[in-house]
Amino acid sequence: MLNFARGTALLIGFLLLGQWTHRLGCPIPGGVAGLLLLFLALNFKIVPLSWVEKAADYFLHHMVLLFVPVTVGLMDAGGMLKQSGVALVVTLFVSFVVTLTATGLLARWLLPYDANSGADVSGEIRQTLEEQP
Repeated sequence: MLNFARGTALLIGFLLLGQWTHRLGCPIPGGVAGLLLLFLALNFKIVPLSWVEKAADYFLHHMVLLFVPVTVGLMDAGGMLKQSGVALVVTLFVSFVVTLTATGLLARWLLPYDANSGADVSGEIRQTLEEQP
């Protein structure tokens, strides 16, 4: 029980520390900053994993319950979704297509390609780099 209380206190402490850094002007949202600080503390062994493991497992196990307010909020926004549902779906589809196209074009631009043979030359480049002393 003590491990769970200590873990919960540490998780809340890192959340509040992240919120504090955000209020000081850090552009990263407080929750994300707190997670990053917790990650660093765990990575550098400042906080042992055993201290937060039980509490983190418990909260992850019950995470579905933590999303109930979001679902209720969506139910309250039903009228708005009815009015602008088609626009939302079109916007999501267009953004998906734009992202997919931009990713493909960027990959084509970044990855070597021989236009004459139609073959990928990245293997040849890799072999050339490996042969150099």
